[in-house]
Amino acid sequence: MKIIMKTVVVIATSLLLSLSVFAGSGDNNEKKEKESKSVALVENVHAVQLTGSVVDEKNKEALAGAAIVVDGKKYYSDLDGNFSIRDVKPGRYEMVVELISYEPVSLHVDLMKNEKLNISLLQK
Repeated sequence: MKIIMKTVVVIATSLLLSLSVFAGSGDNNEKKEKESKSVALVENVHAVQLTGSVVDEKNKEALAGAAIVVDGKKYYSDLDGNFSIRDVKPGRYEMVVELISYEPVSLHVDLMKNEKLNISLLQK
């Protein structure tokens, strides 16, 4: 009789443990579904690209190394005076472009779609 009771207790314990494991995995699936929905919402955020070039106002030569500050972040023009800022959220931004020995330029940009700007700096 003791052997039958031990067997019944072992089987009952196994069943309870199995049920608790399966119940816990359902919660994980629900959490994963919620997380994947959140990720999908974030991926749907529309981002735009701001590109352009920086040149000398008088001779139209490309200005390498000009600092372009957008939304507190600093970017630089390449050797050909070109710059590219990716993954910008649509909206209105103040943009400052500066380079040593040139007058800084401050402008407001409304980004609703990809924009290409041509910026001219005047030498001091």
